[in-house]
Amino acid sequence: HIWLIPCKGINPDTTVALGGPGSGKGTQSTKMASHFGFVCISVGEILRNQMIHHATSDRKWELIAKIIANGELAPPETTIEELKQQFIKQLDAEGFVVDGFPREIGQPSDAHLCLCLSLWQIGSPDLVVFLACSNQRLRQRLEKRAREQGRPDDNAHAINRRVETFKQNIPLIVKYYQEKGIVVRVRLHQAKEEDVFVDISSMVQEQLFPQGTDAAGERGAN
Repeated sequence: HIWLIPCKGINPDTTVALGGPGSGKGTQSTKMASHFGFVCISVGEILRNQMIHHATSDRKWELIAKIIANGELAPPETTIEELKQQFIKQLDAEGFVVDGFPREIGQPSDAHLCLCLSLWQIGSPDLVVFLACSNQRLRQRLEKRAREQGRPDDNAHAINRRVETFKQNIPLIVKYYQEKGIVVRVRLHQAKEEDVFVDISSMVQEQLFPQGTDAAGERGAN
């Protein structure tokens, strides 16, 4: 998922990017942030950076590194705390694109959903971009990335586990946002990521800036 969050006063508007592992949400989140003048926050990148710097000296991150290499999700309290710290550091940003959160919903109660999805002072997202992709294609893209980049969580076992975890969690997450009327769905049938971005950016522009005004340009003029 991708959260897109244009800031308005105290609470920034948010757009979230939702998509399976290997769907390209990281690439598209970066492109969106650049296009609209927002800050991109990638949950996966935050966790990987912490593991690189602390896994050999901190027992907590050593265990999390093993969990992620096995295709499991990091503990939600760790993910949420790291994400919150990123927002706190950049509260003066024009807006945010959040890549990869929420990743799971535990008990589907209103209290739990509010806890997981509220982003504390940041507020709920104004728009959720769901990158729809078949499980087969997700696996193909992850296997290709494993050959090219060698990420530790792109091994065969982890790939299968990550896709299955995504498949189990995504229906409830998307349903929660659909009931709020803030989901736009992008089908990843295009061969080129540039074509996908054209679709995404036009949808975001229409939903968040319906006047047709260029968001980044308008802010830059103020």
